[in-house]
Amino acid sequence: MSKSKEKFPSSPNTLHNYFARSPASTKKPPGANPSTPTSALAAGPKAISSASSPQANSGTPKSSKAAVKKEIESAGKEKRPAVVKPDADEGDDEPIGTQKKRRRILLLDDTSDNEEEDAGGRNNENKPNNNNNQEGYDEQTGTKRFALLSTFERPLETADTSERQAGKGEKPLGGTDEGPVQKKIKLEALAEPHDEDPGAVLDEPTVWTHQKLDFLKPNKIKDIHGNRPGSEKYDNRTLFVPDSYLNTLTPAMRQWWILKSKNFDCVLFFKVGKFYELYHMDAEVGVTELGFSFMKGEFAHSGFPEAAYDRMSTTLVEKGYKVARVEQTETPDMMQERCKVERTTSKYDKVVRREICQITVMGTEVFGQQVTITANHQPRYMLAITESGRQGTAGCRYGVCFIDTSIGLFHLGEFEDDNQQSRLLTFLSHYPPVLVLHERATPSEGMQRIFKTLLANVKREALTAGTQLWTGEKTLKYLAETVYGGSSSEGSKWPATLRTMLDETDSLGLTPKESYQLALKALGGCVWYLQRCLLDQQVLSLATFEEYVPLDEHRETTETIAKRIDDAARAKRFMVLDSITLNNLKIVGSEGSLVDRMDHCCSKFGKRLLYNWVCAPSCIKEEILQRQEAVTELIENVDLLQDVRQILGQLPDMERHLAQIHGFGLALRDHPARRAILYEEHVYGKKKMRDFIATLKGFQSLLPLPQMFASVHSQLLVRLTQKANSNPAGAFPSMEKQIEFFESSFDHEKALKSGSIVPEKGLDTEYDTIEQEIKDLNAELEAYLAEQSKFFGCTVKYFGNDKKRFQLEVPEGRAKKATGDYTLEGTKTGKNATKRFHTEETRRFLKQMMLLEDRRKSVLKDLARRIFERFSRDYDMWKGCIELVATLDVLTSLAEYARTEGLSCVPVLLSKDETIGGKSFIEIEEGIHPCLSSEAAENFIPNGTAIGGDGKANLVLLTGPNMGGKSTLMRQVGLLAVLSQIGSRLPAEACRMTLIDRIFTRLGASDDIMAGHSTFLVELNETSAILKHATADSLVLLDELGRGTATYDGTAVAGAVVHFLADLKCRTMFSTHYHNLVDSFHEDPRIALGHMACMVENEEGDDPTQETVTFLYRYTDGACPKSYGFNAAKLAGMPTAIIKRAYELSKTVEKEALKRKILMKLLKQAPQNEIKDLVVKLKSFQF
Repeated sequence: MSKSKEKFPSSPNTLHNYFARSPASTKKPPGANPSTPTSALAAGPKAISSASSPQANSGTPKSSKAAVKKEIESAGKEKRPAVVKPDADEGDDEPIGTQKKRRRILLLDDTSDNEEEDAGGRNNENKPNNNNNQEGYDEQTGTKRFALLSTFERPLETADTSERQAGKGEKPLGGTDEGPVQKKIKLEALAEPHDEDPGAVLDEPTVWTHQKLDFLKPNKIKDIHGNRPGSEKYDNRTLFVPDSYLNTLTPAMRQWWILKSKNFDCVLFFKVGKFYELYHMDAEVGVTELGFSFMKGEFAHSGFPEAAYDRMSTTLVEKGYKVARVEQTETPDMMQERCKVERTTSKYDKVVRREICQITVMGTEVFGQQVTITANHQPRYMLAITESGRQGTAGCRYGVCFIDTSIGLFHLGEFEDDNQQSRLLTFLSHYPPVLVLHERATPSEGMQRIFKTLLANVKREALTAGTQLWTGEKTLKYLAETVYGGSSSEGSKWPATLRTMLDETDSLGLTPKESYQLALKALGGCVWYLQRCLLDQQVLSLATFEEYVPLDEHRETTETIAKRIDDAARAKRFMVLDSITLNNLKIVGSEGSLVDRMDHCCSKFGKRLLYNWVCAPSCIKEEILQRQEAVTELIENVDLLQDVRQILGQLPDMERHLAQIHGFGLALRDHPARRAILYEEHVYGKKKMRDFIATLKGFQSLLPLPQMFASVHSQLLVRLTQKANSNPAGAFPSMEKQIEFFESSFDHEKALKSGSIVPEKGLDTEYDTIEQEIKDLNAELEAYLAEQSKFFGCTVKYFGNDKKRFQLEVPEGRAKKATGDYTLEGTKTGKNATKRFHTEETRRFLKQMMLLEDRRKSVLKDLARRIFERFSRDYDMWKGCIELVATLDVLTSLAEYARTEGLSCVPVLLSKDETIGGKSFIEIEEGIHPCLSSEAAENFIPNGTAIGGDGKANLVLLTGPNMGGKSTLMRQVGLLAVLSQIGSRLPAEACRMTLIDRIFTRLGASDDIMAGHSTFLVELNETSAILKHATADSLVLLDELGRGTATYDGTAVAGAVVHFLADLKCRTMFSTHYHNLVDSFHEDPRIALGHMACMVENEEGDDPTQETVTFLYRYTDGACPKSYGFNAAKLAGMPTAIIKRAYELSKTVEKEALKRKILMKLLKQAPQNEIKDLVVKLKSFQF
């Protein structure tokens, strides 16, 4: 297939913008062919010879092979200088965007003593073209062969001499034969541009090497163990790559394929020098998803600079990819030393080691030195789920473990579930995962249904039981050995939550209780996955474990025990809002949800806590009353409210910063990240300092809170803001001492500028010792210098730097006094001629000083980590402070919500013991839907509602015209109940209610095609959950049950449900258009009738199109005689003829129904006076 070169000015926003043009020289390097492209020179002798071989550029038309013209355009009209300062700063990030042209410049490298370097193309005849490395780095050694000058004035620095020498005897990446040493090119040979363009972009489709490999073809692909797709043992994370193919590759490309074979499901960001390269199928992802262009060569290739890792990895992860970061974990010098020690002769050993340092997928994000904390405040959970009772029937048991890796928070639990999987669905709605791990074996029907519906767009991975999805015993054994240091349940450091899950009869503490087998198995799956992503050490060292208990399950946990909650409160600690209710009431979600409407939190950790409050409102009366009291006091003290909100608004996401700093302070055990060679380390150092100091200043800004709230009366505000040493009820930590330590331990301004820490005296004993030894040595140097000045009879100075320091500089006239103990090192001629000497003493001083400086450098390198580690020692204190401030932030949010919306209603909450007869009730006066905007609320008609209580029915049968506002009223009642138990003020005039333990909703009508459920079955499933789980303290909102089937069947089902709920005496609103229900229950004392009022004109006429219905949207006692469906048809624009014909049929059906009703009453032996009236009515009908 022919390939045409695209002119550089029109190239897209790609890596090619960095590498597209390379100035060449008119002064030819030794042995260079005049027609050799510059990039071939950079690639070494083998590439030079191959550039003129018949195989070179096989994809290029013959007409262009002899000489391909290229145009060199520098940024602007002036050419960039070829000379590069070796000390130039490369710290700035390089934008990935549409930019002007770059020129590629080969770096000066004439330091090698290799005698073969001047051999030119010797011993390289008939070699294939391997000019695939356009980046200016030797992929095997990671050394820089040429650098780049960009239009945003990015300066360059030369590579270290030792690094450039390390490429001897290696081939360019992608070759198939072993070649001689890399060619060294001198900078002065690059004065003028060459006529070749090695970096052209291909603008036509190309069949790449990987697309032709047999082992990648669908009918031949296998995993690393030889299993084919479709096999139960097939592992799509791995790939079989035959040795026969690996043995044809260069050492670096062999590295890539070996890593790819073990991580076939990942996009490899393969480090080569300062760039992450993407090869083969990964390069296609880079081009498709990141906007790169392919580099020229036989195999697909694209990439980007190290500084852009955060943006590129985040982009791919957000699109559902899994990214593996591959780093060089040794320098070329280290590689050479390793080869000497191991005495290896294989060419595959003569390449810098590269290892995967981290695998990132959605759900495993941690914010390290290369990844910035995102603005998205919501947690992104990784969930492992296990199950028993595989038919998905009643008695099915689930084990769950979900993790927020950004803060190291683990939740694990185990519970029984019903046929509708109510608890599991509620759990998934409260904690929506972005990654689900499950057993490879066929999931139950219920789980498959959830995978197809609720989790249809969530990434899922199947784990093999035993090896990947560990058993509970294997999980405990691993944690005991690697994390919690010991195997005894008593002697180890097991977290309280995990300790409660251990079998008391096992003294080793390695056996889970029977009721937690599935939970610990799920935890094992999470731990294995973290281990695979190389995050296990970081996340587990920070891990906080909490037990997940379904909100409707009454179980004692370590948390309830610790908080000494009484039995009654523990039984119903939270209001249960299941997945259906969260969706029907639109409690969570984006714009227009209840959370969105009332969220005025200033901090990200406050927003996370508000979400939890809304999803699980409190059922503890005392807790709610304390929140109400705190909100009221904040509203009444506007100045205090605004001052504290100003402080909170300036805080970073300190909860995630705490986890990040903890990661910075870890001394990872044998982790490849410790060995990684990062070229932008000074940039990462500055970022670490910036995040650390921002967190420190965040805590410092909270220190005034106790003084600001010193005069508050609210018990909750006192606990949140006052210190225990000044107020016994206070819980705010005393952290002045710790903050002062980190404030005074190092210069913050210098640390921000340099990215490193130079400690103040007293911070680090080892550093102080070294500094003292250096100080003592300097004193010795000064004393010795004074002695020499006295000996020579003149002023003697030290001369030199680095390894030539401490030479004695003596005026030439006095130098004659030097004895044989003085070694002449140099002279200076001219007016102030001097001679410079070394002595045994100065050599001793130099050696001693260099040793001390090396020790100091080593200490400083690890000092920042130790500072972070020291900060994390008080992790519990910092975390406790954040939890208190998060609660304060939510309270200020509720106060601001009430203040800005003008809400004055504080709901009155009663326990059933405080009511007459112990009846549950809810009374709302002039309530407004809380999700409405302020503008919409002005035109909203408020409604009052009274359900239950003294002398009132607990079930309201609600009728009214179509579009009359029945569903809106029901949603409004549910949302106001949620707000009441959060502790918020309400958009209403008054509200009194007993506590609600759970809200059930059955609103709207829809089928579930993915689950294979019809509209009626969906209705019945939701209703079934209500009938099973509702209690006398629940609130039930049922909208038009029974409409998905035949009228008689639907009416019968609806009537039976009404009977059941009326007997249960839970607070219920049941809307219907079945007027037979109204007739059946209009005299039932358990049931009240209500309707949404309307005004009707021309109702008695025979033409329904002339009927006019005006909706009043007011709740009124009594039943509505009709539903006025023809009015809805008219509003929908249906043809008049169809409406009239439907009206005629309706009248006929209505007459038949009335006949049956009259006959039924006759048969029931109605009183004699009524029988006469009924007979008259029957005679009026025309038979």
